[in-house]
Amino acid sequence: MTDQRPTSPPPAPQQAPPPQPAAPQYPPPWWVHPPKRSSFVGRFFRVLLLLLFVLSVLLNIELTLLLAGRWAGGMASSVLDDGKSDQIVAVYAVAGMIDGEAAQAFQQFCRVVRDDKKIKAVVLRIDSGGGGVSASDQIQEAVRAIREKLGKPVVVSMGGVAASGGYYIAAPADEIYAEPTTVTGSIGVIAAWPVLQKLMDKWGIEFVTIRSTHAEDWKAKANFWETPDDKTIKNYKDMLDTMQERFEQVVIAGRGDRLQRAKQPDEDRPAGARHAPFNGKIYTADEARQIGLVDEIGYLMDAANAAARLANLSDPKVVQYSRRPALLTELLAKAETPKLDAKLLDEWSSPRILMLWRP
Repeated sequence: MTDQRPTSPPPAPQQAPPPQPAAPQYPPPWWVHPPKRSSFVGRFFRVLLLLLFVLSVLLNIELTLLLAGRWAGGMASSVLDDGKSDQIVAVYAVAGMIDGEAAQAFQQFCRVVRDDKKIKAVVLRIDSGGGGVSASDQIQEAVRAIREKLGKPVVVSMGGVAASGGYYIAAPADEIYAEPTTVTGSIGVIAAWPVLQKLMDKWGIEFVTIRSTHAEDWKAKANFWETPDDKTIKNYKDMLDTMQERFEQVVIAGRGDRLQRAKQPDEDRPAGARHAPFNGKIYTADEARQIGLVDEIGYLMDAANAAARLANLSDPKVVQYSRRPALLTELLAKAETPKLDAKLLDEWSSPRILMLWRP
């Protein structure tokens, strides 16, 4: 007997799963393989862009400070003693060699004094043994203009040294204060240049100078290579005497009857002091006060108080001004490599007529 039970249907054939899309291929992360070295040109432009960005930030900072009034007329300022903002005593320092750059900086300060109506008086702080005749004369003329044309009192505060050209620029002030240790005076003019003729003779070197016919008596007679003759020395001495006369006139006009010389004729003086204080002598602060070259012994704030008194200020604000070069100029100056100063060589290759004192 056969089995009549129904049989189960055969299993359906299994279908293959649908194909999956291929996984995307990503580059390996940067820490797996170091990046390839960029070319020199690429690195150069990246550094250049970074420098331009830094310069842009610095220039924007400078512009912001200018707009905020931190620098007035290109001058940096800092408060030495607080007071009313409309009663400013402006302090400016002339230090070191007085040259064309110093005169230009002082003219810049004078423009600030002229344009800022809040500045009522000026204190000129001097710590200098002098310098060029023309530069010193430009500064003293500007000091006189502040007094006479702008009508603002000027008081001088002398530091360690205020001699020769340093005193020349002080003479037109209303009052002069010297510190107890100040060295001043040295009222005189000099000309100086080195002569290397003997040294060149020793080395067997000859420097040839050919002059045009009409100028052969005088042209470039004072130089490195030739010992000056009597005629050349007299010519320079005559020029120095003319400049000395102007120096004395500036001092007499500025100091007036305060000068001891004005109270005692030269013929009544001892032989060695007949031309004092115009004999080039250097004086201590006490000696200078006794003969009228300075008015008082005191420090910077004493001079500031005197300036406030002369300007009738009840609550003065003392502000120090200084020249502020452009930020980019400062950066370039710091980046300069040491080099032989051609300007210095040029100055020393010809006679230098100076109002200068050096110990």
